[in-house]
Amino acid sequence: MAQTVRVEENSDFQQIALPLDLGSGEHVLQRIRLEAESARGAWYELYLVGTPSGFLIEKHSGSACGLSRQKETWFRRNLPDAERKYTQILTNKLNQKRRSPRKYKVVEK
Repeated sequence: MAQTVRVEENSDFQQIALPLDLGSGEHVLQRIRLEAESARGAWYELYLVGTPSGFLIEKHSGSACGLSRQKETWFRRNLPDAERKYTQILTNKLNQKRRSPRKYKVVEK
């Protein structure tokens, strides 16, 4: 059975291996990696990054058996709002009663 690999075009996320490609003046404040016991080996990494003009919450996700990665970024001007968004995403992903069949666990902080 042939496997199809989806290639993302017009994406600035072409890395197979993380970490982030940080810009000038940016630094990681928090980072966590989650993995799910799923057929495709789903994983999810969440970063809280300080920048000169505010804070980024950056999500990278994908699967162990695929080359495509997804990336989403949220911007917040102040740290309390950024931490609130980071915690909200993390709480949702770690909720074992969520509807999704993928149940994530922390594997790296």
